[in-house]
Amino acid sequence: MNAAVKMLIGILIAIAGIYWYLGDFIGKGWTAISGINAWNAFVTVFIGVFGIVLFFSGLLIAWIEYEDLKFEKEEKKRKRK
Repeated sequence: MNAAVKMLIGILIAIAGIYWYLGDFIGKGWTAISGINAWNAFVTVFIGVFGIVLFFSGLLIAWIEYEDLKFEKEEKKRKRK
């Protein structure tokens, strides 16, 4: 598939995601199947996922820095030779 087509599909999906949360404010005020509006569902999920996102972000940063330190150590060894 062409990159432009994939980009267009991605933009359409992003717009659908934005409308999912703003539809309550734009439209007549539809509610989700579960009986709560989309904004409250977003806030609930955000609160529930925030800690795990922090955890994995911290691991990612630590891993990147570890690899950077390992690379610097190898570079020092190469310069000595």
